Amino acid sequence: MEEQGYIEIRVDNINNSLTPKDIDINEIKNVISDIETFLYPSREEKKLRPQISYDIESGSAKHKFYLPISAVILFNGLTTEINKRKSLDFLDYKRQEVIDKFQKKAIKEGYTIEFNNSLSKESSLIIDINTNYDMIVPQFYESEFYLYGEIYQEGGKSPNIHISTTKFGNLTISATKEQILDGEKKTYKPYGVKVKGKKNLADGKFNDLRLVEFINYRPIFDKTLLDKIIGRASKNLNKISNLDLWIEGLKTEGI
Repeated sequence: MEEQGYIEIRVDNINNSLTPKDIDINEIKNVISDIETFLYPSREEKKLRPQISYDIESGSAKHKFYLPISAVILFNGLTTEINKRKSLDFLDYKRQEVIDKFQKKAIKEGYTIEFNNSLSKESSLIIDINTNYDMIVPQFYESEFYLYGEIYQEGGKSPNIHISTTKFGNLTISATKEQILDGEKKTYKPYGVKVKGKKNLADGKFNDLRLVEFINYRPIFDKTLLDKIIGRASKNLNKISNLDLWIEGLKTEGI
């Protein structure tokens, strides 16, 4: 078993009178969620993260998280680097957002927030009413995306298609007349589309989507092929000690 350590978020007010009893459960929930995101920003990392235990202690209000030492090293390294650079520019968007939330809370409530851990006797980072780190990651990024769903409308004066997806809801995608008229009528049929556009880094929503091409999506059930694949896989599945845990690690959100 990996060596364990802890990280600590120590919160105090201007009067140095804060105690755990003064902390609302919503604030506790937010601290827990923010620390999890700071350590494991992506959905995949959250699904595979190790166990984290939590406690709140007196001496102001100390939010303590007990977890593997590798996570403590990561936390110590990132917070030390923030303190050294006096900048968030090297962090990904979600980690920048977590630090920004802490500094907004410090300014609003008059808090001093110390980031401590079991590797060092000194605080690796302190945020208070004078802290002013700017978030500099762009709000959007441009790329190509593949989306799947049912096309429920196409055409219009300004040509576009409307597609209903499981993950992102209903989306509007601009297209040309030639793209829409090419081939069979696609309304009320399942299709994939390759698009160009912008995706919001904060909430994952799309903007300015433009159609590149249609991808005909017609899944065909082949029981014979499925039985063969199951037969081949069963030999290796029997070697996995905890099958439920292994399958859980493979799960992803559908589009």
